[in-house]
Amino acid sequence: MQSIHTSQKTQKNRRGIAVLWLILWGSMFLTFFCVTLEFASLWQAQVELNNTMDSAALAAARQWGASGSDATLLARNVGVAYVDANPVLGATVPFSTNYGPGNPPNQNATTSGNLVFGALDSTVSPITFNSNGQGGCAAGDVTITITKPSAGANVTPDEIEVIFNDGGANLEIQSIAFTLPTSGVNNVTQRPYFNSGQNPAVSQTVGDYQGLDPAPSSGGMNPDWDCPNGNGDICFAFEDLVAGQAGRYQTVRLNFAPGSFTSTGVPATTDYFHFGVSTNNLNPPAFSGSNDGDAWGADGVIATITFYNSVSMTTSTASSVFVNTGGDDGISQAFFTGAGGGLPAVIAQATMPVQGFCSSLFGVSFFNVSASATAYYDCGTGRSALVHVTNYVFP
Repeated sequence: MQSIHTSQKTQKNRRGIAVLWLILWGSMFLTFFCVTLEFASLWQAQVELNNTMDSAALAAARQWGASGSDATLLARNVGVAYVDANPVLGATVPFSTNYGPGNPPNQNATTSGNLVFGALDSTVSPITFNSNGQGGCAAGDVTITITKPSAGANVTPDEIEVIFNDGGANLEIQSIAFTLPTSGVNNVTQRPYFNSGQNPAVSQTVGDYQGLDPAPSSGGMNPDWDCPNGNGDICFAFEDLVAGQAGRYQTVRLNFAPGSFTSTGVPATTDYFHFGVSTNNLNPPAFSGSNDGDAWGADGVIATITFYNSVSMTTSTASSVFVNTGGDDGISQAFFTGAGGGLPAVIAQATMPVQGFCSSLFGVSFFNVSASATAYYDCGTGRSALVHVTNYVFP
């Protein structure tokens, strides 16, 4: 009887040991399984966050460079929109504009925010990013503002202001071309156009110009500023005829007499002038007026400036897209910045928690992933590109 009792006890002990080993090995396997899943989730999250930051930096840099590299809010909003459109593991990345309107020159609220705007000194290693650097593609700084609160295609001589804010001592503006968009309009009769049948006009009112002679080519009841202009410094020429539409042009160009349009670098004394031109068929759906100031920004009118250096005897061009200043106020602006500054560049950076399968069971996040990307605007191609930065300067 004793041997039978001992045998039964031994079998029970063996079963207990087996259960214990099963628990131990099961726990180890479950732990290994969870760790594997967590690392897989981390790897996937890192890849997705890298891609999201790449897209945000590229989009923001492209928008900023194309709009003249001055005001940054629109480009910041574009960057945030790209992040929102590219979630990581199905979750939206915590990301904001980092916009500080009172912090010149690039409106960075902090240097550790999600989007940091600045300038590169080169695209060849070693490359330095400076958050206080003035980025831009233009040889000089120019601001063009259209203020036209009401709809209509009539010519108002003081509705568009051009200010040559800053430029080298030997730099002058040779010409400025304004080009209307045509994409998305299949019917040529509905395409936006400048009407050559209504003479463009330069304001001759005292206070509307400085440093330039606004006299017309011919006077009388209906003066014109046709090229060539033997009386004043400014003349107009129409280019890019809209197919089959007489008197309708996609581009109007302002030409300036040699040496006439320069900058002193001082707001009180630098050159500026006002003019008007008949604009037609600009009908953005977001605003109430047609052909008004808002339409120039909403539809993306392009301004292209040709600069001339009288010492090197070379020309350079820069383009900027008009942007609406915000709201239905009839004002849009195009900015040209540079004047020897660096290349416009944007850093997109973010950190977010990663909740894998196992950590989600406990309702906690054990790990974070971080990513950062820097992109710059290529002035030559009009595109943005990613770049590896060697040094960062955050004054």
